[in-house]
Amino acid sequence: MKYGSKYFSALRRELVKAAKMQDRYDSETINLIAPASPTPLKYFYDLPLRHNIIAEGLLEHRPYAGVEGFNRIEQIAAESACTLFSAEHANVQPHSVSQANQAVYQALLENGDNVLAMRFEDGGHLTHGMRRNFSGRFFNFDFYGVDREGFLNYEEVEEKARSFKPKLIVCGASSYPRAIDFERLGNISTRADSYLMADVSHPAGLIVADRFPQPFPYCDVITLTLDKTMLGPHGGIVLCKKELAGKIDGGIHPGVQSSVPLRRLYQMAQCLIDASTPWFRNYIDRVIKNMKVFEEEFKEYPDLVVTGGSDTHLMVLNTHRTFGLTGRNAEKLLKDIDILTNRQVVPGEKLKPYEASGIRLGTSWITARGYTEDETRYIANIILENFRDPTNIALQKESKKRVKKMLKVKRRDDVWNE
Repeated sequence: MKYGSKYFSALRRELVKAAKMQDRYDSETINLIAPASPTPLKYFYDLPLRHNIIAEGLLEHRPYAGVEGFNRIEQIAAESACTLFSAEHANVQPHSVSQANQAVYQALLENGDNVLAMRFEDGGHLTHGMRRNFSGRFFNFDFYGVDREGFLNYEEVEEKARSFKPKLIVCGASSYPRAIDFERLGNISTRADSYLMADVSHPAGLIVADRFPQPFPYCDVITLTLDKTMLGPHGGIVLCKKELAGKIDGGIHPGVQSSVPLRRLYQMAQCLIDASTPWFRNYIDRVIKNMKVFEEEFKEYPDLVVTGGSDTHLMVLNTHRTFGLTGRNAEKLLKDIDILTNRQVVPGEKLKPYEASGIRLGTSWITARGYTEDETRYIANIILENFRDPTNIALQKESKKRVKKMLKVKRRDDVWNE
């Protein structure tokens, strides 16, 4: 053995130390990162499962014996997903939404096929054709974007669908703050004889609560993950029309993966069932109300908010245009006062993605933690004060104290037990 027991003992201590340090962020910072949500601890503890069992294959077609309970748990998760999203078929096996997207491409496309998707800087995801991603390497992507006001340009989608003749049109985004007209995109895809896929990972919870347009029946396929606005565990889901069920299932297994862990399927089923409750709908309504508070406060600066507002749980601020702060610098400035965001490219981006011109922020985490509209307004004012005077060290110290004081009075309990 190249290294002795002392080496690995030291690594073990460092491992625990790093985990505790990261975990403290959840209680010592205000998290406005758009995909962040405090997943209820009940999804990880006290499960009626003593073993971390895995199984391979599709429902009712396992090359494993003794998986009757496994099959039923997966079936319950799939049935719940279909009911919540008005889908005809669901596969809950993908390990992430990126893998779910990969499975859809595997199922519906051949290498080199034309795909039309949203530009990354306008809100699209890296699995929607970024050149260095698998999607951009194996398929021929062209892109649509937003208009001068930052809204999705449906005319461009229609024009490119007609000229480019994509086999698949991808909609949905990771940083687009507005509602999506799935019906209009469905009509465009029908005329272009294309499949229509929506990646709704971000607004999934809003869709379940009827606070965002419904993708079905206009889309052929939708993909999503539960760890954003659904407050759930990690894991991807593919939902589709029944005529595509065989292709989609085959795209997942054996297309892109083999086995799936039972614990994750159980956790996903729990989350999907919980999303049917009045508590969850109320939570989504509060998420939107808190975002509207941000919208009101940040609109003090007309050019700051991309599209002028938000229909969802997230928004994008062009800090470079308004305050001369790159996204990287704005992110660091807020991190130094214990407010977490992430740098974000914006429509018409001129800077490199690592620097970016803006930040993306969301209200899922603070809402699940019980932050009120007044407290959200308080946070927005702290942010604006520091953006207006980004080199004022005294202000930063005072802002950090104000954030710490706010964090002290907030309960840190599991969101479903409050």
